[in-house]
Amino acid sequence: MTIQQTGVVGRPVAMVDADVRVTGKIDYVINLDVPDMCHAAVHRSDRPHALIRNIDLSAALTVAGVVGVLTRADFAPHTGVDPYYGSVIRDQPVVAIDKVRYVGEPVAVVAASTEEAAREAAALIKVEYEDLDPVYDVDEALADPAPLLHDRDARPAGSFVTVIPVRSHGGNVCNRFALRHGDVERGLAEADHVFEDVFTSPAVAHVAMEPHVAVAWTEGDRLVVWSSTQTPYAVQHELAGLFDLPHAKVQVKVPSLGGGYGGKVYAKIEPIVAALTRKLGRPVKLTLSRAEDMISLTKHAVRITLTTGVTSDGRLVARRVRALYNAGAYADISPRLITNGGAATPGPYRTPNVEVESYAVYTNLPPAGAFRGFGVTQAAWAYERQLDMIAGRLGLDPIELRLRNLLREGEQYPTGETLHDFDLVRVLSEATAAIGAVPLDQPADPRRRRGRGCAVIMKATVTPTTSTAWVKMERDGSIDVLTSTVEMGQGSRTVLAQIAADALAVDLDHVRMVDPDTDVTPFDQSTTSSRSTYSMGHAVELAVADVRGKLLHLAAELLESPADALELHAGTVRVRDRPEVAVSYRDALTRTLTGSVLGSGSYVTKGGLDPETGQGIGSVHWHQGAGAAEVEVDRETGKITVLRYHSAVYAGRVINPATARLQVQGSAMFGLGQALFEELKYDDGRLLNANLDDYRIPAFGDVPGELTATLLEAETDPEVHGIGETALPPVIPAIANAVRDAVGVELTDAPFTAERVLEALDRLEEPHVRAH
Repeated sequence: MTIQQTGVVGRPVAMVDADVRVTGKIDYVINLDVPDMCHAAVHRSDRPHALIRNIDLSAALTVAGVVGVLTRADFAPHTGVDPYYGSVIRDQPVVAIDKVRYVGEPVAVVAASTEEAAREAAALIKVEYEDLDPVYDVDEALADPAPLLHDRDARPAGSFVTVIPVRSHGGNVCNRFALRHGDVERGLAEADHVFEDVFTSPAVAHVAMEPHVAVAWTEGDRLVVWSSTQTPYAVQHELAGLFDLPHAKVQVKVPSLGGGYGGKVYAKIEPIVAALTRKLGRPVKLTLSRAEDMISLTKHAVRITLTTGVTSDGRLVARRVRALYNAGAYADISPRLITNGGAATPGPYRTPNVEVESYAVYTNLPPAGAFRGFGVTQAAWAYERQLDMIAGRLGLDPIELRLRNLLREGEQYPTGETLHDFDLVRVLSEATAAIGAVPLDQPADPRRRRGRGCAVIMKATVTPTTSTAWVKMERDGSIDVLTSTVEMGQGSRTVLAQIAADALAVDLDHVRMVDPDTDVTPFDQSTTSSRSTYSMGHAVELAVADVRGKLLHLAAELLESPADALELHAGTVRVRDRPEVAVSYRDALTRTLTGSVLGSGSYVTKGGLDPETGQGIGSVHWHQGAGAAEVEVDRETGKITVLRYHSAVYAGRVINPATARLQVQGSAMFGLGQALFEELKYDDGRLLNANLDDYRIPAFGDVPGELTATLLEAETDPEVHGIGETALPPVIPAIANAVRDAVGVELTDAPFTAERVLEALDRLEEPHVRAH
């Protein structure tokens, strides 16, 4: 997207909704209250894997205010309602049908006049189970034999935009992605050294400030849903399929979100409220508690085995990858995520021989799905950690090792695609220079040691995708921008308004952004994958160009000048060579009896990867980032303190430096928690730390003393690159590499708790380790 900086584009303007944000007046679904509305509460399974023998509602129905209860009986074959949904595989029931597959799965949902009554009644529901053997670990799930979570054949969802091939692999394999490039066996055989290492990272929680919340009601034969979703059109598609409704009779409205991070992608609780409102004929609202929110969707736990062959001087010659992503009980978006993560595991390096096997595996844990970084965070943790380990084993400088192998502009990635607008050498150099500019001073206390580390990554944005925008110029010259891009604190509403204002030469306060509403705003695939400024920005540009062309045509007759001799300036159309000859937008629309002008624009990216070979176009362009950390490690307590952290991100073209910088710094803080302490802990499938006392997220006291960022722009022909996630994947390996530099330990399991650091230090003192 090439944007001319003639006005507000490129300036750090305040968010257009800043006033309502800081005064507490912003609209959230959680604040929505409609007449005659019921509140819902969910009775959840306390078993990880069990057949349902009976559901007793008798006690629940005696609670004052109870209006009705949703159970599997409402999805019996005679109802004609399909109880299963899913963005890729239709394997998840609205409520459990034949059995439960994780602790916390919805079994019944009570609707009552108050939330308190609904929760009281839900607690009184009695369910008789017949326990089945559970599996929690991917190895247990892949064993033969192993308890099967799903005994039905996978039913592809007929995805509404991007079709993900679904193949039946048997057992508990949800889906598989493979990448083949060169000859790995030969490459490993010819390598001077072959290193094999295993890396793990756990399930973690999204912890958006706003939990999942949705309100639904019917209007005749139409279904209306207000939801805190990142994907209004995907939710519309799911609900239309569930209830056999035309899409035109399902309306999904989305005001601002209080954070998402991937946790609010695709249908989550919307099928529940939709089914209840259709049953009861009254509006229904469901708001999850924090504990419920933390089991609705998680980041994928993963174990990645890397076998890497190198020459003695550090040239990468081959890499074999086996990545096992724990999908939990249902597929959600795992088939797409393992593709994205799997395709990323070769790393941003010139490796002539690559083999990747990436699996999503069903287990009896809560479903895992989209999470900021979309599989690349897990992949980068493995490949960037191993590269530092290889540097240490070969006695090479880890930065030099990276520079020696980094891909360059015009070279091919293992997927077969040629890299363009690609400058990772510059990105890495910027990050390491920022941290290395200050000498590393060791504390006087010998128990505390300091070290530095770096990491560099490339990340795909979902490809192919479609985004459509409509732009309407009102008769007074003000602008309405209609998109289905969801504002969730990232600033998309502001950035898209800047693009429209700049291109139509109006002040920013003359632009109104219309909230996503499938009855009103046009199609967008999703507000995910750091794609909105690029894809929807393109669509807005095209829609604005449509408006501009129509406006110039109207003004040409009034100004008695050809349209190609005219230009827009400060709310007027003027003759380029005679700027005093001009007409205001208002006059142009009024005098021609036009009233308003509507423009439309659609931007479609093309590509995709073959699931058996990994060949194709993995990304319309690759997002590029690097991070460098300076840490202090207390050898006595194991505590890691991040003193300084610098992110470098290739942005191509920055629309709003203020919001872009906040996104990058926010990503760094997001990664800090996952590096040091975030982990969902289970016991027999039960989540043990389902609250923010026991599940720790970064606080201001954890912020490094220096948290800085660089947004790198293209030197020629700038094109926007997404930056919403790019700074996150380098954080975890950069911190681990800094710890190694400080105290010599090789961390391979995240997070790096004090206990793990002390265990690694103890191993370092063992004689065989010292000898090695």
